[in-house]
Amino acid sequence: MNLCYALNRCFISNVKSIRSVSNLVNFYDDKGKQVDKTLHSLEDVSEIEPYFQESFNLSAYVNSSQTLQNLLHLNVNLSKIEKRPHIASKILKLDFNNDMKNHILFLKDYVDEENIGQFITKNPLILCEPVEDLQVRVNYLKSKHFSADQIKRIITRNPFWLMFSTLRIDKRLGYFQQKFTLEGKEIRQLATNQPKIITYNLHHINTNSFVIKEEMGFTDIDVKYLILRTPKIWMINQKSLLDRFNYIHNVIKIQHSIILHHPNVLLCRSFRIKQRHLFLISLGRAQYDRNKENYVPITSLYEGTDLEFCRNHGKCHIDDFNLFLKTL
Repeated sequence: MNLCYALNRCFISNVKSIRSVSNLVNFYDDKGKQVDKTLHSLEDVSEIEPYFQESFNLSAYVNSSQTLQNLLHLNVNLSKIEKRPHIASKILKLDFNNDMKNHILFLKDYVDEENIGQFITKNPLILCEPVEDLQVRVNYLKSKHFSADQIKRIITRNPFWLMFSTLRIDKRLGYFQQKFTLEGKEIRQLATNQPKIITYNLHHINTNSFVIKEEMGFTDIDVKYLILRTPKIWMINQKSLLDRFNYIHNVIKIQHSIILHHPNVLLCRSFRIKQRHLFLISLGRAQYDRNKENYVPITSLYEGTDLEFCRNHGKCHIDDFNLFLKTL
């Protein structure tokens, strides 16, 4: 729903949280008739936080919540946070000055100011972590000789990194270092190039490792080379990864050594590779051996736009390619 439209329709509840106070000035029965209640004691409730009814629409609370207004000024996308009610309810209970200000000042040292809103949108629970714990987790990276630029890149590219305790991160780094026989410099390289892999599901990592080594046939040295150069391969769905490899290696007949030097081919969806390969076959240009005439690099199957593919490798007009696709 458009935020401005929602704000125009929003109804702000003025009911205060009662806690120890057991009375209100006016009470009404089910028929709307006023019922008189004698106040045994009148307590000051001005400091008690508003009671927010559970809702899936945070925009309904913006007018009454300075905290939400400040988050909007930071370009936090509340519509995405409200899709997770358990998180939204926690954010509603926070006070900007007391519970968020120091977090934002902390993040400014590691996340570009214009990206803080996007960072919080992805991981709003960062505001619920003690700032002292966040600083300890940064200090851990410094103790492991990560540079300031590396730390900034890790935190920016993986907003959930700081949700992991130093013990968990230490175990994760140790796991990757041991499993792929990485040196200190190499584990820092991996964590910096693809910080999400360090906090990724380890069962998924283990399964992909098995697929790459046992089913695809890469050696331990190849595996180490691949994870340092293209770690995202370990985050692909296993079936999709194997399907791509089978088509590239068993159908197109691309050797392991060539895939190893162009690992991004494994990141491309199979249908795109298949479309371009079959089109090159129709043109008589599906020749990927650089030692033969009319050589076409394997990168042609996944890089560039279709227009660039036709101009540089198909040597034809884009309309020819579009017409071919209709025959598939």
